[in-house]
Amino acid sequence: MNVSINTAVFLHNIEAGESQLDCLKRLSGSSIDNIEVRGEMFDDDTKDEELKRINLLCADNDWKFFYSVPEQLFNTNEINSNLKSHLEMADKYHIDHLKISLGNMSQITENQLVDLKRLLDQHTVKVTIENQPNDDGIVDVVQKSLAKLKNFDIPLGYTYDAGNWYWVFETPTDAFNHVKNYISVFHLKDIKRKQTVMLDDGATDWRTIVKQLKDDTPIFLEYDIPDNMLQNQIDLVNELINDSVVEV
Repeated sequence: MNVSINTAVFLHNIEAGESQLDCLKRLSGSSIDNIEVRGEMFDDDTKDEELKRINLLCADNDWKFFYSVPEQLFNTNEINSNLKSHLEMADKYHIDHLKISLGNMSQITENQLVDLKRLLDQHTVKVTIENQPNDDGIVDVVQKSLAKLKNFDIPLGYTYDAGNWYWVFETPTDAFNHVKNYISVFHLKDIKRKQTVMLDDGATDWRTIVKQLKDDTPIFLEYDIPDNMLQNQIDLVNELINDSVVEV
């Protein structure tokens, strides 16, 4: 298994005017397993064509296609009304995984969960929810929400974001120990003074966490990385995943 790439690693390039497609082309032939694009980084005028071409790029490189939806699934007493259109988009462009923030499900009813399950079961795309850097993302709330969804047999995975815990005054390691049995996708980043930094430059004990993941859990780099450092960060994680000696 190899590390995967979220297009957040190209933030500086995209802010300079490059498309996610152009950035991803640079990864052709790289030792990565999957790519994840970000919905908020598309231009509405070119999004359709870009998604078509990213799908072809994934096929050419044998990558799985992940998509990050910049919304939350639960809005206190409502389920995101855009979910159906996101699922249909995934079908259209052969997207394998959708990720969406958890949100607040404190007043979601059993009937609403039954409807959610029915909708998700109609589509082949796998959907995961992610912990957020706000009050809805503290570990106690996330753990209880995941347990409730599992109890109702809702076909949702869980994307663990290693960085978001710092904004709710939790430590990634402690949070991991509470939710590790639910994790199906892992977003890796290191944080120092609430800023993302290169791996090993921050406070996150990322090696200990990564070594406890299930062998088939996709691990995404999800932080802005200078062009001349990207291969180093890829190699660092791949060496750990594959039990090689990691040089520091």
